[in-house]
Amino acid sequence: MMNPNTRKNTSRQSRFAAWALAAVALSLVFASATPRAAAQNSELYNRLVQSSGSTDDATRALEQARSMIDSQRWAQAASAFDKFISQYPSDKSLDAALYWLAYAQNKQNNFQGAYDALARLLQNYPRSSWADDGKALSYEVMSKLNPGYHPDVDADGDAQLKIIALRTLCENDRANCSARVNEVLKSNNPASVKEAAIILLGRYGGTEAVPALIQLSRGEANERLRVRAITALGATNDERALDVLREIAMSASPDEGRSRTPAEAARAEWAVIGFDDDSPTGAAIHALANHENPRAVQILGEVATSGKSQRARLAAIAVLSRRRGDSAVDELLRLYDALPEVQSKKYVLAGLAMRKDPRALGKLADVARSSGDPELRRQAIRSISIRGEQASLDLLLPLYDSERDNDLKTALLEAFGQYQDQRAYQKLEQVVQNSSEPIERRKIALSMLSHSKDPQVKTFLENLLK
Repeated sequence: MMNPNTRKNTSRQSRFAAWALAAVALSLVFASATPRAAAQNSELYNRLVQSSGSTDDATRALEQARSMIDSQRWAQAASAFDKFISQYPSDKSLDAALYWLAYAQNKQNNFQGAYDALARLLQNYPRSSWADDGKALSYEVMSKLNPGYHPDVDADGDAQLKIIALRTLCENDRANCSARVNEVLKSNNPASVKEAAIILLGRYGGTEAVPALIQLSRGEANERLRVRAITALGATNDERALDVLREIAMSASPDEGRSRTPAEAARAEWAVIGFDDDSPTGAAIHALANHENPRAVQILGEVATSGKSQRARLAAIAVLSRRRGDSAVDELLRLYDALPEVQSKKYVLAGLAMRKDPRALGKLADVARSSGDPELRRQAIRSISIRGEQASLDLLLPLYDSERDNDLKTALLEAFGQYQDQRAYQKLEQVVQNSSEPIERRKIALSMLSHSKDPQVKTFLENLLK
């Protein structure tokens, strides 16, 4: 018969082991999950870059809410996403809106609100491309709501024990971490163990890990492991990584031209760029975006100019626009003049919409006023309105009366609808009242006014009925 003290110790050890396994699994969820921020920014980009000047109300509302996430206005973002969910309960982007509502709530330490949004996401959209991200965020939220919470772990127990052992060894003996990881990668271990080994190598291997990560980034046959190595290599911020990342980013993607499953095609509707961290090329581009060396900006400019596919070129522009510092703005301005493709120029204009640098607004104003390509003028108008600044409205208002292109006048009306400003309201009201304006444009102006809760706008609408 087992001694009661022995039974108690065994029970305590079992609980500790279960907790340790769960803790490792949780840490690897966060360490290995594909960063959706990049993908979501791609989604925002593709909503900003449209061939048509028109955009539906739901798209406009989602653009505004997402721009608040980018500028870290968490309370406003949460309010905007909550409003979007209430107003557009059947929209195809509702799953994304629920995720970003939870994200904004979590940033404000409103853990219960975040949990409620995630519960709705996971219950109503279990097959959503946002479900995995929702699960990862829910682990974080639950651990804050309940410090004793430990997630259920589905992975094989032996594999987890190996991961725990390797992590402990790397933490305590960093000098030999690279050698131990190399042994794990050469042995017959499950892919989950090898993937964790690469993550640990990047985290604890130090400068000694760079050669091994370079070798894996260039030659690993398993694409998922190779992507992990590329990401880990970029995270080292080692100068030796730059040439390797450039080489991979400039190469053709292995899946270029392959047929897509229906699910992938549906995601492609959101992501025209098509690259996130799931491909070696995309991982290299995103790794360059996060690399602290200033030369990374120059390399991203090379990819944007000379990448093997348009998808890679557009992805480079997109990640460059999110990189901090004046040098990124310098490169975007250079690229606009250097790139021959209209689509690429449109992505540069969308990128400039996200920069607070006065030079970005100046370039957008120049294009909106004087570009010879109506598509580029339309994109510049949209990008100016997304900024939402008073100075940007000052640029747009005079353009309406001088503009002769009907489509661009419509684009300007839609831009005015982005502002909560009396001058924008008054301009829209003038168009509605002007009988010489085409009836369709008067309807669009009225539609823009219908989104406002301003008392004076309400009075104007009431007067129309008299």
